[in-house]
Amino acid sequence: MIEITNLRAERDGKPICSVDQLSVAAGERIAVLGANGSGKTTLLRILAGLTSDFTGACCVAVDCKQRTYMHQQPFLFRGSVLANVRYGQRNGGQRNGAGQGSGAKNWLDRLQVGHLAERTTTDLSGGERRRVALARALAMRPQLLLLDEPLADLDDESSAIVCKTLSELADTTLVIASPIALPEGLVDKDYVLS
Repeated sequence: MIEITNLRAERDGKPICSVDQLSVAAGERIAVLGANGSGKTTLLRILAGLTSDFTGACCVAVDCKQRTYMHQQPFLFRGSVLANVRYGQRNGGQRNGAGQGSGAKNWLDRLQVGHLAERTTTDLSGGERRRVALARALAMRPQLLLLDEPLADLDDESSAIVCKTLSELADTTLVIASPIALPEGLVDKDYVLS
């Protein structure tokens, strides 16, 4: 699904991301590990198709419409939590229909924030915002899910809930950027940026 060879990205003439070789098979889960400034976010943005300012080869065998990128500081729209997740459903190809509300609520429930469905997004804690944004991303049912530090701002219980939900995604290729090793069983392999 993903093949990268000799990828280099620079900003102001300085290298910000370097990947010699990386292959990710369909359905595989990988962690991109590295310190702050090592290029994790840049790599995710390249994989998402949000930037083409790099040299080398990066082939992603998934249409951009089937890729979902969740930024490390996720943005939520004004309005209710449920409306935000429904937006994800509509953007993922699920149009108006009987399952629209129930699917959105299902993702909120799986991430144990279903009780927040009618709350406005401005009234959420950082961890709640992150789980709502993840529910919206999951409601899009992407083939490729790119997550930038999805466990930041989460306590141990919330991290376990997110990890369990992500580990249950059978048909989704998952690339997670993290400054630290992820819990065992969440990913198939690590790729370390230096």
